Amino acid sequence: MKRKAVALMLALAMTTFSLAACGGKETEETSAPKEETEKKEESEEGKEEEQNAEVPETTNIKWAQGLSGNVFVTIAQREGYFEEVGLTIEEIPLDSGQLEGVVNKQVDIASNSGTNRPLQMIAAGDDMAVIGGFMLEGCMPIITKEETEWKGIEDFIGKKVADTATRYPTCVKLLDAGHDPVNDVEWIDISNDADKIPAVLSGEVDYAVLGTGRMYMAENTEGIKIVGYCDDITPEYSCCRMVARKTWVEENPTTVKLLNQALLRAQCYFEANREACIDMMSEELDTNREYVEAYMGKEEHYELNVDTVKSVVIDTWNYQKAVGLIDESVDDSVIEDSVYEDLYKAALDVCIEKYHDDDPDFWDAQLALYEKYN
Repeated sequence: MKRKAVALMLALAMTTFSLAACGGKETEETSAPKEETEKKEESEEGKEEEQNAEVPETTNIKWAQGLSGNVFVTIAQREGYFEEVGLTIEEIPLDSGQLEGVVNKQVDIASNSGTNRPLQMIAAGDDMAVIGGFMLEGCMPIITKEETEWKGIEDFIGKKVADTATRYPTCVKLLDAGHDPVNDVEWIDISNDADKIPAVLSGEVDYAVLGTGRMYMAENTEGIKIVGYCDDITPEYSCCRMVARKTWVEENPTTVKLLNQALLRAQCYFEANREACIDMMSEELDTNREYVEAYMGKEEHYELNVDTVKSVVIDTWNYQKAVGLIDESVDDSVIEDSVYEDLYKAALDVCIEKYHDDDPDFWDAQLALYEKYN
């Protein structure tokens, strides 16, 4: 009897072990196909994403490179952002005459020629449009002699100033204060910024407004002092928007969208790595670090943004019409139809979907800026 009981218990134990072994084997065998299925799904997702990737209408873009460069372009080149969206950018050294270069097809895009003149050219019927931005606030100093007193922008009244009445951030405040910016200031036309500094020193002019690329010279010229910056007068004034031929934009909308995606990623990189970008641009421009740091290091004055900031562009348009720099008879629909904020927003939406979690603060700020100015 005892032998039978022991035999029965032994048989049960062996059966249990056998079942357990079978169960383990089944789990092992079924897990492998599951992993293969997951890999297959990931592979299919990758292929689907690749198939759905937008293709630019044109892949080669000629870009006018200004004196201070475009750090977004340099970053996007070096980090491979342009390559990822299928674009090749060729920078053409061209500081003066950038806008003419766009119109005559020497280059496709310019980003360092302000906002004022592009609008005047658009009003005159030139083939030009705003597709994005670069400097929202340029590091643009207002200079005078060391001994000259400065109380504010109204000190321009009745004085000789090396600049132009088209300068929206300074002149709109004169208009707001009841002055005639065109006639109440004696504007002296000095096309080369470098020549404005000796003009101030010699007394030929009382004040001058310099471009971003002349910051180092302004800070290191004896007898000259910086009394303010354009963004002190009017913050976020749209220093330089990114422009292209309107016909080119209409023919290449996907290219413009992909271009802005790459530039937005470059802006995100810039804001997180400004010091490294100073080194990057000094190498790119083949100049000393101090030259680049003189403007790029001033975070409070040198603010960059890819956004079209359409409402600020239109404010600039309205200012120029108010003082006769743009003919009042030009219909406002001309500028409304020449700012492609929709293509910029499409690029921003894609970037937020793909990269938001990498830097939520940056992408939330970009969306807020778009909603504020578009």
